[in-house]
Amino acid sequence: MVLLLVVLALLVVLYMAFKKIKRINSRLEAQRDEIECQKNLILVKNEQITDSINYARKIQDSILVPEAKIRRWIPNMFVYYKPKDIVSGDFYWFSRYESKYVITAIDCTGHGVPGAFLSMIGNTLLHEIVNIKHVFKPDQILAMLHTGITLALNQDSEDSGSEDGMDMSLCTVDA
Repeated sequence: MVLLLVVLALLVVLYMAFKKIKRINSRLEAQRDEIECQKNLILVKNEQITDSINYARKIQDSILVPEAKIRRWIPNMFVYYKPKDIVSGDFYWFSRYESKYVITAIDCTGHGVPGAFLSMIGNTLLHEIVNIKHVFKPDQILAMLHTGITLALNQDSEDSGSEDGMDMSLCTVDA
């Protein structure tokens, strides 16, 4: 009789342990399913973001003057352009007007997307200064570019918090 009670008690303990293990396994499976769902969501979002950045790269590449076009005016030249990220804050710029060439190499603050935003601003301002306003003196181009960046990024206000900008070399050639 005592043996039967011991076996019965052991069976009850084993049954309770089995139920507890089953509950824990059920929770673990639910957590695994949730993690798998989150992983899939992250993979989809990552693909969307990467696709978007790759498309931005095409846009950024389109603003760069093709080497062949520069070579028409400056035959013994080369461009070394190796962005660190898919999009970049580094870019080069070239323009020709009559007998004048303006050539720049620019490094914007920030890498990747933030740098690319600045490169687009810089490209637009350089286009306006040189191609529309026909300013060719390097000191005037740099001063106008500085003013344009300051205004575009609202750096003229005390609470802007932005210290972004660009380092660049700029050369004007009168051929």
